[in-house]
Amino acid sequence: MALLEKIPDLPNTVLGFKASGELTGDDYQKVLVPAIEAALQSQEKLRLLYVLGDEVTGFSAGAAW
Repeated sequence: MALLEKIPDLPNTVLGFKASGELTGDDYQKVLVPAIEAALQSQEKLRLLYVLGDEVTGFSAGAAW
């Protein structure tokens, strides 16, 4: 099971996530994409911090795409 967890306490112009487990396209569509779209409503520019630690076990084909 994958988990995309939002990293708290970052500046308004930085959106951060920590990934664990096996990531799927569904993880991106339900967690990452909506968060980015929401942040871009209030920020013209946005930096993305995406942490892939030792806890990541792989990617599905949908996640890789």
